[in-house]
Amino acid sequence: MERIKGLFEFRALHTTLCILFALVIVPSNLKAVVIFLSALTILVVKIKNGFSIRKSFLLLNSSVYLLIVITLFYTTNFDYGIKKLSTMLSLGVFPILFSLFQKEEIIQVRKKYKYYLWIYIITVLLFNCISFLWFYFSNPNYDFPGIIEHFETIVRVDMGKFNIHPIYLSMHCAIAILFSFKILSTLVSKKAILLLLSIDIVLLSFILLYAKKGPIIALLLVFSLFLMFQRNKKHTKTHIIVVLCLVGVTVAIPKTRERFVELLKIENIQTGPITSTNIRYTIYDIAQDLIKKSPVIGYGIGDYNDTLIKQYKSDGEAILAIRKYNSHNQFFSLLLIGGIPLLIVFLLMIGVNLIYAIRYDNQLLILLLIFYCIVMFTENILERESGVIFFSFFINFFALFNNGLLENENSPNTQ
Repeated sequence: MERIKGLFEFRALHTTLCILFALVIVPSNLKAVVIFLSALTILVVKIKNGFSIRKSFLLLNSSVYLLIVITLFYTTNFDYGIKKLSTMLSLGVFPILFSLFQKEEIIQVRKKYKYYLWIYIITVLLFNCISFLWFYFSNPNYDFPGIIEHFETIVRVDMGKFNIHPIYLSMHCAIAILFSFKILSTLVSKKAILLLLSIDIVLLSFILLYAKKGPIIALLLVFSLFLMFQRNKKHTKTHIIVVLCLVGVTVAIPKTRERFVELLKIENIQTGPITSTNIRYTIYDIAQDLIKKSPVIGYGIGDYNDTLIKQYKSDGEAILAIRKYNSHNQFFSLLLIGGIPLLIVFLLMIGVNLIYAIRYDNQLLILLLIFYCIVMFTENILERESGVIFFSFFINFFALFNNGLLENENSPNTQ
């Protein structure tokens, strides 16, 4: 009876994790509901069994959110602060939930490791393909070149509750390819390898379609790092070929080529053309001045963005003020919110997880941490629902395997 009960409860946890890995295809107005129901399921299972909290895990991975909450006490725009805290709530929720997982459950979850990765890969593939095909066949105003040209805008403004900024969709594609690296390294079936490589080609095509520099650069770097992990000289040739092909395709496609050409001449938008690179350069210049004025406590979660927009107006940057651009750099944003202490806590959270990931050969967590940190140099991932949910979920899920209690078990990298 106890065995049956335990099996039923693990199936509840397993089903919950499957749903969370498929969260990409859930509309934005239901994501919070799904996370709430998932959290409730995990809590009910744990309460019925009696539970203990891994305090060090919880404290480390929730520390950033806790410090951001503290900044609410010296903010003036309280309503905006509460709104941003609710958006960033995943930074507090997922550390709590995964801190409840104990050794036996982590071992069982690890046995399903590749299953979860497949779910995410397939859901990301379906979201991109179905969206593309739906608008191509249902809208007579778009021929194939037209849908190629405008799809980046379509996914951002024309998909209702499924709207998503292309930078985050590009990140999903890149992470799905990253997950496929791990699966490919364990496959022996030629058909399975061919299937996964075909999926990767489709996902890579969408990444090039969205033409976002950050995810492309991050993907190239983590791909190189992954091959280094394999310690197999045979992969070196493959690596060089793949990198050259990707660079070649990027250069050959006018849209992506233009995005990277921007990097050759970076200027303030008052003296140069209005490009995404120049906009970021101008924002960084303004953000750095604000950081210098309040380096210790920042401006608080309620006021940091208002302060930035006011500075845009003060500096005569009308375009930035009208469009209410955020800092477009997660590290600058953390400094604006909570000053140097908040940035240090964030870096400690990343650094400690990275150290343990290296210690226990937790390759996917290493690659994810590096991928996210690279993209954070140009995007505020933690302040958008599409970014913070998956960042917190993935980091906390894969950090489960940074566990000394599991040293005698098979590594997740062999599953």
